[in-house]
Amino acid sequence: MLASIGAALRNLGDRHLFATLVRSVLLTLLLFAGLLAAGEWALSALPALGSVWVNRALEWTLPILAVFGLVLLGGPVAALFASLFLDGIAARIEARDYPANPPAPGVPFWTGLKAGLGLMLAVLGVDLLLLPFDFALPGLAQLATLLANGWLLGREYFELVALRHMDRAQAAALRRRYGARVTLAGTLLALATMIPLLNLIAPLFGTALMVHLFARMRSGTGS
Repeated sequence: MLASIGAALRNLGDRHLFATLVRSVLLTLLLFAGLLAAGEWALSALPALGSVWVNRALEWTLPILAVFGLVLLGGPVAALFASLFLDGIAARIEARDYPANPPAPGVPFWTGLKAGLGLMLAVLGVDLLLLPFDFALPGLAQLATLLANGWLLGREYFELVALRHMDRAQAAALRRRYGARVTLAGTLLALATMIPLLNLIAPLFGTALMVHLFARMRSGTGS
């Protein structure tokens, strides 16, 4: 595991992968900027709600909500956009770090997009489901959220990387064989997504980590 983490961290310095990261982050920021602009337009079209100060309060609150949304949803949205580039990221890492391995057929675009959407909705669903417990059971609820997201992220990222080389049944079987390590890697990724700003680079790190884990598991070293 430590060897794979170290290799993934080194990959973050690759300029080609950094360019992919920048595109993913820019798409995330553009989405939130578009939502903010749409919200501002909707507020400007509202009639006076009893008092002009009510409208003013809404206008002042909207940017704060947008920043909060970026912190809360930035990770899942960035993960969605990163899934669009996952095949290219994995291909770049495999070509550079595992040149002796045969090139992978890759994952079809729509398969990656469907998996990215499913992952984003699953993570959001878990977070919203456990949100009320954050106040009733502080600490315990956050731990449950971390573990649940870790399992989800580990499963989806690993299988997307594995699907570049094998069919879904083989990918699922390999994941189950090394389930504890995959979940541990996913939990590390989930922890990164909970930290503002770091959550924007977490998808790239997660993809790189799973590429190295998959390569080692497939070769039988599993480290």
